[in-house]
Amino acid sequence: MAAKYDIDKIRNIGIIAHIDAGKTTVTERILFYSGKEHRMGEVHEGTATMDYLEEEQERGITITSAATSTRWRDLTINLIDTPGHVDFTAEVERSLRVLDGAIGVFCGVAGVEAQSETVWRQANKYEVPRLAFINKLDRVGADYFKAIEDIRKKLRGSNPVPILLPIGAEKEYRGVLDLVRMEAILYDDDSQGASFDRQEIPDDLRPLADEWRAKLEEALAETSEELTDRFLNEEVLSFEELVAAIRQATIARKITPVFCGSALKNKGVQRLLDGVTAFLPSPPEVEAPEALDVRSKGKSTVILEPDPAKPFVGLAFKTIGDKHGDLTFLRIYQGSLEPAKQIYNARTQKPERIGHIFVMHADSREAVKIARAGQIVAVVGLKNAATGDTYCDKGHLVSLEPPTFPETVVSMRVEPKTNDDKAKIEAVLKRIAKEDPTFVYKIDEEQGEMLMNGMGELHLEVISHRMLREFGVNANMGKPRVAYKQRLRTKARIRHVFDRQIGAKRQFAELEVEVQPVPGEGFILENRLPQGVVPKEFHAPIESAFENAAKGGLEHGFPLIDVKVTILDGKASDEDSSELAFSVCAMQAFEEAAKQAGVDILEPIMKLEVTTPPEHLSAIIGDLNSRRSSIESLETTEEPNVIFAAVPLGEIFGYAGTVRSLSQGRAAYSMEPKEYAPVPADMVDKIVWF
Repeated sequence: MAAKYDIDKIRNIGIIAHIDAGKTTVTERILFYSGKEHRMGEVHEGTATMDYLEEEQERGITITSAATSTRWRDLTINLIDTPGHVDFTAEVERSLRVLDGAIGVFCGVAGVEAQSETVWRQANKYEVPRLAFINKLDRVGADYFKAIEDIRKKLRGSNPVPILLPIGAEKEYRGVLDLVRMEAILYDDDSQGASFDRQEIPDDLRPLADEWRAKLEEALAETSEELTDRFLNEEVLSFEELVAAIRQATIARKITPVFCGSALKNKGVQRLLDGVTAFLPSPPEVEAPEALDVRSKGKSTVILEPDPAKPFVGLAFKTIGDKHGDLTFLRIYQGSLEPAKQIYNARTQKPERIGHIFVMHADSREAVKIARAGQIVAVVGLKNAATGDTYCDKGHLVSLEPPTFPETVVSMRVEPKTNDDKAKIEAVLKRIAKEDPTFVYKIDEEQGEMLMNGMGELHLEVISHRMLREFGVNANMGKPRVAYKQRLRTKARIRHVFDRQIGAKRQFAELEVEVQPVPGEGFILENRLPQGVVPKEFHAPIESAFENAAKGGLEHGFPLIDVKVTILDGKASDEDSSELAFSVCAMQAFEEAAKQAGVDILEPIMKLEVTTPPEHLSAIIGDLNSRRSSIESLETTEEPNVIFAAVPLGEIFGYAGTVRSLSQGRAAYSMEPKEYAPVPADMVDKIVWF
């Protein structure tokens, strides 16, 4: 049965982390202790509730964000568990776009890792208040205070402030000191952590607790003038005042409260849930979102209110096809939604009628009769929904800012085994592209091949497995390749004439065009054809031809990015001009202009982080130097050593085996896209062309 609606008792939160920090295990314990699940799912056993896809269970990693709703105390917690692998960063991006708070999970041994930094930046972009949970404190080498310092140094604006301190370390880790209540909590292993003993702080731990309680109060004093004055006057804050001060500072993103535990050993998660209750915001407590007024063409904005009586506004942040049919996930920012209601897509400005409304629990669902502001639900019936679409009432057409996604960096060929397989594969690619905004495909009609583009080797490997196993396509999958791009060096202006006899008919078209680089602006087309020089019916084919040429019509077939095309003039023949003639003329004019401007081939550069025992440091650095990498910094004062480098993606394929061999299996690495940069001139001829 759905909980009674009270928007102040709602928490919309996500779990974010680097892969293997224990994020999904934390989520599974939250579900167990809150009573949502009656047994603990385990990632290593393939039984985690939130990792329900076959690929997730086999690999032991989260691939897609999964939503659930549970109760803790008198709160409804809408929870999204997100992937920790960089290849699936889009799932984190679109989840954070609609969340009011998040829990960053960190490994107590490794501290802040590469993807930890990435997801933290994503949360910063959407101004999401956060708690930190330092996990795995039962592991050998775990160091709570070192992890806190790591957060302070590496995560911009984090200002970590401990709320709990661990009692014991590694195998002796057995409980926490609560710096707010000033008490000790010891966990009962026999009850799977469900029961615990609250005690006075032991005498031998009292100095440590007093020291860090003072640091907590000092950190809070820096967040407001009132608290500064009270701190300087040595006024003692009551328990209620302290909780309110932590809450206010957290929601304002002035501090990050830090909790600790071992999710696998069932310690610390209940206190983390209490932290969600006490310190993370309800929907009305976050800054009200602004939406563009569609009718004003973006010239005016509307402030949305989390009021169920106002006109409906919701953001579609995820679309999937599951075993029950197509689903669209909506965050409702304003108004209410009921089954069979007609709502409008602000992008298409067309109506769509929803069917059922569901509250999700991983891959299962519970139908509800109404959804209101502040809630996250899934609906059926929105056939044209795309990630980032705003849905609203007819008389209140507004558009929310959609999530943004990084460029693809890896490609893979798909070849249908027979002509009959082609249509099915195209349909599958179209469906996957609708679900995954970082998956792009291109069809080469002449070669009868398709090219898939994604965020990394694992991303495309998972998609190819889905195509073969889930959808049963009959195709040959190529190996992952680097997704190169091209960019103009300078501006060029040309006039091109297409005049050719094709069959029994002459084909004629003439165009004058200017191309120029526009860094960071994508593809821009400006049609300045003087009135009457080219018939209107040819304008759309001309514009389409230029856009298609930029997508891959140049010599090497790589897309040309950040280019502005200006169509300046043209000439047509009443007898001999046609759509075909102008389309071909546009393609050839674009190629000629690009050649005159000069083109650089760009390759993706990855930000690489390698952790290794000191004895293997020099061997790994030597190998990286042979891969055209740039060593940006080293951390060698503590073990393990850490190498930070920038390396071309094309040089790092298959690196996992190399780094294992060089370190006898003791080193680990992670990477994320950094930028696109020109391929050195002496390397251009060595690139494998598609």
